[in-house]
Amino acid sequence: MTASTAPPQTPPLQFTLPDLLAKFPWPRNLSEYYCEAKAESSAWTESFHPFDEEGLKGFNLCDFNLLASLAYSPREKEIIRLGCDLMNLFYVFDEYTDIADGEGATKIRDIVMDAFRNPHKPRPEGELLLGEMSRDFWIRASNYVSPDAHCLPHFIHDFDTYTEAVAREADDRAKRVYRGFEDYLSIRLDSSGCLPSFALCEFGLDLPEEAYHHPRMAALRIQGTYLIAIGNDIDSYAMEKARGLELHNSVALVMVEQNLDVQEAINWLERYAAGVHADFLDNVANMPSWGEDVDRRVKMYIDGIAQWVRGNDDWTFESGRYFGSKGLEIQKTRLMTLLPASTGFVKKSA
Repeated sequence: MTASTAPPQTPPLQFTLPDLLAKFPWPRNLSEYYCEAKAESSAWTESFHPFDEEGLKGFNLCDFNLLASLAYSPREKEIIRLGCDLMNLFYVFDEYTDIADGEGATKIRDIVMDAFRNPHKPRPEGELLLGEMSRDFWIRASNYVSPDAHCLPHFIHDFDTYTEAVAREADDRAKRVYRGFEDYLSIRLDSSGCLPSFALCEFGLDLPEEAYHHPRMAALRIQGTYLIAIGNDIDSYAMEKARGLELHNSVALVMVEQNLDVQEAINWLERYAAGVHADFLDNVANMPSWGEDVDRRVKMYIDGIAQWVRGNDDWTFESGRYFGSKGLEIQKTRLMTLLPASTGFVKKSA
C-alpha cells in the first residue's frame, strides 16, 4: 500500500483538565528550604539504592522534594526535610507495590509497619530496603517531638490504614476489579497517603485531642483528601492508563459506572469536587474556638492541610511526574492527550 492510499491515522484522544482550585484561597508557596532539603533527602533516598540507573532518572524527574517543599511550605526546616523524606518513602513504596499483587503488597506493608512500630529493632539481613528506609525515617521523625505527643500514634494509625489500602488496591488490580465511585473513594481516602501526610503537619503543634478529633476537623481531613485525590486522578489519568493502573482511578471508574466518555467523566468529577471545595471552606470558616493559644496552633494545622491541597496541584504541573517537560504548558492550556503504553521505575524482577 502506498503512502497516498494508506488509511488516515486516528489522532490521539485529547481532553481538557479542569482547574479545581481556581477559587481556592491558599496561594502557591515554596519553602525557602527547598534546595537544602532536596539535596539532603535525595542523598538519603539514593543511599538505599531503590532503583536502577533508568529508574533513578525517572525518580529525580518526579522531584517529590518539590512536592514536600510546596505542601509543608509554612513550616520550619526540620519539617520540610522530614516531609521530603516521607514523600520519597511514599514513592518507593508505591513503585514496589504497583508491580505486586495483593499478597506481595501485603508482605511489603508488613515490613514497613514492623519498622515503624519497632524502630529500634535491627532489620533482618537481606530484607527489602523499605524496612530500613522506614525505620530510619521514623527514628528521626519521632525524635522531633516528645515521646507522649499525640501526633505519633496519629501518624502510625494513618500510615497503617494507608498501607492496608494500597495492598487492597494491588489485589483489585491483579483481579481486575472495578469498584463503584463511592466505594472507590472510601478506599482512596486511605490509599492516597494524604492522611499520614497531614499527620506530619501536626508535628510540633501539640494540638489537644479535643481539637484534633472535632467533627469539623475530621471532615477537613477527608475533604482535603478528596480534593487532592480527585485532582490527582484527573491529572494522572493519561499516565495511569498508559501503565495499566486506571482501575484505581476515578475517571475510569466513573466512565464505566455512568457510561461516559473521558471528558464527560472529568466534567462529572469537576462538579463533584466543587461541592467538596464548598464544604471544606465552610468547615474552615466555622471551626470552634479553644482559646487564643490553641486557636493559633489549630490555624497552623488547618493551613497545613490547605497548603497540601494547593501544593499538590502546583507540584503536579511543576514536576515531571505526570506531564514530563510539558507540565507548565499543560497548566496554561489545560489540554492533555492519552499516552503510549509504558512501565514504572521498578522492574518485576526487583
